[in-house]
Amino acid sequence: MQYPTIILLRHGETEWNLISRYQGHLDSPLTAKGIDQTKANAKKLKKVIGKLDQIKIYSSPLGRAKASCTILCDELNISLEDIIYDDRIKEFSYGIFEGKTKDECQLNYSKDVAAREADKWNYQIPDGESYKMVTRRLKSWLADIEGESIIIMVAHEMVNRALRGLYRGLETEETLQLRQANDLVLMLKNSGEYILN
Repeated sequence: MQYPTIILLRHGETEWNLISRYQGHLDSPLTAKGIDQTKANAKKLKKVIGKLDQIKIYSSPLGRAKASCTILCDELNISLEDIIYDDRIKEFSYGIFEGKTKDECQLNYSKDVAAREADKWNYQIPDGESYKMVTRRLKSWLADIEGESIIIMVAHEMVNRALRGLYRGLETEETLQLRQANDLVLMLKNSGEYILN
């Protein structure tokens, strides 16, 4: 499969990011810093993107990604009507962990935390997902964008991690080591990955 070039962004910092509270399919507002990060990310994009009419922009439908995508589009003069919201690129579902801090999960769900740490790729959090499950929905999304030229995608760290692994053909252990700060803009191109400054 020939993947398009994907410019991959993570939403700006949120209030729950600051206190290590699992969001998953839940949400918390962007912080002032998160708004500034998103505006700075837009400036990075302005340096590398050409004609916007050749670019499709996809966003996770979750609030923090939508808010970030809206800011990005405002900064780039892209119509909000051009945003394509897709459930397949929403964040990893943390199930019973969602809305709780990492410490609370360790205290109340220690067996689940341990089981997940032992096999992070395959372990399905109760009422949530595994990375394997997230990868299935991302494969479906990638199949649908085959033939496109350039995609801008605004999503989340965990789903972006899985996407980067698929795009680059990484082993699961390599994929799980990937990180993406809220202010890191990546370009996926020809099975490689590059940082946009």
